[in-house]
Amino acid sequence: MNQDIKKILKNSIITSVIVLVYGILIRSFAVYIGMFGGCVISWIGFYSICLEAEAAVKNDNPFRATVTGYLKRYLIYGIYLGILINFFGIPTFLGGAIGLLNIKFNISLMAVLTVLKKIQSRLKKLK
Repeated sequence: MNQDIKKILKNSIITSVIVLVYGILIRSFAVYIGMFGGCVISWIGFYSICLEAEAAVKNDNPFRATVTGYLKRYLIYGIYLGILINFFGIPTFLGGAIGLLNIKFNISLMAVLTVLKKIQSRLKKLK
């Protein structure tokens, strides 16, 4: 696996642990079940994207492999959110939806930090 992918997974695991500890500290069911569960599901989804990308390169029909993987992922997301809203209510559902954004948040954070490092290095050159 690429170093950036490993870094994204590592950062998202750290974010998930922080979410779990925060949920336990404030004793919020919506946070430690909904958000942490969403974070775990987002890890699984991101890992399956990585596996699908590798399989698409080696496969004779990459379109079929990627579309079926996409549909499986979003079916898992839908089932998870459906279970949350049916059994635990809207606050836990919203927490789970936010948890599913864990990987996207960490990717965005890495991009912002990369831009800030470039700006910082350019400012150092000007001095």
